[in-house]
Amino acid sequence: MPTCHIAERAAPGDPRAPRRASLRLASHTRAILVLAAASSSAFATEGNGSSYPVGIETNYSGRLLPDGPHLFVNYSNYTANHSKNNSGLDNPALAAYKLRVNTIGMRFRYAWPGVTVWGARMETRVTQALPTTDLTLDVRRPAPLPPLDRGGSRTGLGDIAIAPLVLGWHSTTFHQVAGVEFYLKTGSYDVDRAVNTGRNYYQVAPFYAFTWQPARELELSAKFRYAVNSKNNATNYKSGQEATLEFGGGYRVAPNWVIGASGYLYRQTTDDVQNGAAVSGHGNRGRVNALGPSITYNFSPRTHLTVKIQREFSARNRPEGTRVWLMTRIPF
Repeated sequence: MPTCHIAERAAPGDPRAPRRASLRLASHTRAILVLAAASSSAFATEGNGSSYPVGIETNYSGRLLPDGPHLFVNYSNYTANHSKNNSGLDNPALAAYKLRVNTIGMRFRYAWPGVTVWGARMETRVTQALPTTDLTLDVRRPAPLPPLDRGGSRTGLGDIAIAPLVLGWHSTTFHQVAGVEFYLKTGSYDVDRAVNTGRNYYQVAPFYAFTWQPARELELSAKFRYAVNSKNNATNYKSGQEATLEFGGGYRVAPNWVIGASGYLYRQTTDDVQNGAAVSGHGNRGRVNALGPSITYNFSPRTHLTVKIQREFSARNRPEGTRVWLMTRIPF
C-alpha cells in the first residue's frame, strides 16, 4: 500500500563543499537543499532526499490484489529536528534546523483479469504525491555575521511513479512479487528555489517482495528495492544508488483488528558526484534505520485503515526524524 513521501538533505559537513545552486551561502560558497516527493520517507542523495518514500510498503508487500481496479490514499507526516553529518552527529554547519512535511499520496493499482506472465498474475501501478513542506534552515557564517536563513515552504506535485508490470506468484502460505518502478521528472522544480517538490532527474528501481502467512492470524513481509538515479542537469549533480529493505509483521488479535510493527533500513551504496568529484570529499552517502508500531482496522475485506509510526535512528548524511502514516484502501 504505497504512499508518497518527501525527503530532504541540508548542507552536510563543510558548508564550503560543493552544493546545489538553490542555496547560496556567500559569494564563493554554497550549500544544497532539495525536497522531493514520492509515492512516505527515504532521505539520501542530492538534497538528502529520495524519489521513493521508504517505509511505506511494509505489510502484505508480497501479495497482488484481486482482479480489477484498486485505489489507495495515504497521508504521511514527517518531522525532523536533526540533520546528521557523515559521522552521525548533528551537522555543525547548521545553526537551526527543523523540517515538517505533510504529504497526501494516491496510488492506483490494476490487477489484470486472466492475464499471466511466466506463471504469474500481473498488476500495473501508478502513484502521485502532493507534499506540503515547511523548512527552517539557518546556515552558520563566520563571526560576527549572523546565520543565513535558507528555509522556505512549498506545496506542489511530486514526481509521478509508474510500475507498468508487477508480477506475482502465490501459494497457500507464501506470496512474492517482482517488478521495476520508474520515477519521471514531472514534479515542480526550479533550480533557484530553496524548496522543491520534484527532483529533476529520473529513477529506475527493480524490487522484490514476499509475504509469509503461516497462519491466518499472522503475516510477515519484506521488500528489497535497488534504485539508480540519473543526473540532475540543472546542477550537474548525480545522486548515488540506493538500497532499501522494508519489513513488517502483524497479528490479528480480533476479527477486525491487527497489531504489529514495521521498519526499514536505507543505505546509499555509491557516492554522490557533482562536476566529476565526490560530494563533500566522502560522497555524501546517506544511511538510516527506522522501527515502530502499527495497527490496522478492517472495515470490510476491501476497506481498511492502517496507522504506522516509524522512528528513525543511526542516520548519517540526512535528517533523522519520525514519520506517522495513515493509510486506507478505497473500494470501487
